[in-house]
Amino acid sequence: MMKKRGFYLVRFNRALIWLTFVLIVFYVICGFGIVNSSSVGILTAGILNRERSVYFHTTLTTPVLILLLVHMMIGLRFNLIRWGIKDGKLLNAFVIGFGAFFMVLFVVLQYVKL
Repeated sequence: MMKKRGFYLVRFNRALIWLTFVLIVFYVICGFGIVNSSSVGILTAGILNRERSVYFHTTLTTPVLILLLVHMMIGLRFNLIRWGIKDGKLLNAFVIGFGAFFMVLFVVLQYVKL
């Protein structure tokens, strides 16, 4: 039996949602560990001290934003199709271009000192 065209993209997006959710929760806990390291150290049995919280928080910024951007672009594609935009190469190029624009914007804001 032939699956619909977007079946695997929907499955990928659902897995991506859970991975992004777990990383964002950990990212927030690490951010709180920077501000209030004693409480987070107690709650995590000493695993997350201030230094580890800073390391994880700064290291996870890029992966969290990339996963969130990919999830948003997949959602944008499905919403545009639902709103009547024809599925095809032009739509895919628009979504990829839109995502690339925001990725470049993120890189400039994150790494380039203006």
